[in-house]
Amino acid sequence: MLRIRITPAVLPVACALFLFGAAAVPAWSWGPMGHRIVAKIAEQRLHPQARMRFRLLAGKGATLDSVANWADEIREARPETAPWHYINIAPGSKELDLKRDCPGGDCITAKAREFQGLVRLAMKKQEKRLDALRFLVHLMGDLHQPLHAGFASDRGGNGIRVIVAGEESTLHAYWDSKLLDENVEDEDALVAELLAGISLADEKECRRGHLTDWTWESAQLASEVAYGALPDGEPKTLDGEYAQQAWETAKQQLTKGGVRLAAILNEMWGY
Repeated sequence: MLRIRITPAVLPVACALFLFGAAAVPAWSWGPMGHRIVAKIAEQRLHPQARMRFRLLAGKGATLDSVANWADEIREARPETAPWHYINIAPGSKELDLKRDCPGGDCITAKAREFQGLVRLAMKKQEKRLDALRFLVHLMGDLHQPLHAGFASDRGGNGIRVIVAGEESTLHAYWDSKLLDENVEDEDALVAELLAGISLADEKECRRGHLTDWTWESAQLASEVAYGALPDGEPKTLDGEYAQQAWETAKQQLTKGGVRLAAILNEMWGY
């Protein structure tokens, strides 16, 4: 079975566990299904007291997946939030440099960190803290979609035309939604499958690092897999080998996104 190799030079805090057998962005990111999957995985890893704190803020009976797509749903009304969903890192970069890659702090990594701080601030109005929480849940999904740390030159894959099963699309749209649509019949069944593949030791390893480490990881996966495995030609016809490697990478990233989101929320609320 296919394995995705992440070398130590690429990712010092690599999560080797989730290898299952192996500038603008579009209106959606991971697609609504992908964000729900990340949130559902995180929900299963929340400390009970952290879950109670979440519901005190989000409302009785609220779940992480119920707020996971809010940040996309409000983008038309709040266009200034569009840059918050991604970061562009130049090809050939050896490391993440927020001064270079995130001018003015207007990118996914800086905003996710900012929203963590806002949720903690008890003196902030509940509405402000809830907005920050909903952004944080969503951006932790975006952060793990490799092309949300793609290249500015092609707008994170939006400028690359691809052919998938005879239909033309863009590379970014393929990774956001088409990849999941092709492989997921039951998202809850996939969540159960991904959760079943996590050992305690692997989960501990995955939680290591910080937002900057995880952003750099996504950038390297974008370079090595999303871009690096593309076939020649224009438009690029994505074959079965590319689709398999993309799907293994997506499962890996969805799982890590959920585990890390839960870790952030548990730590943020002291558990």
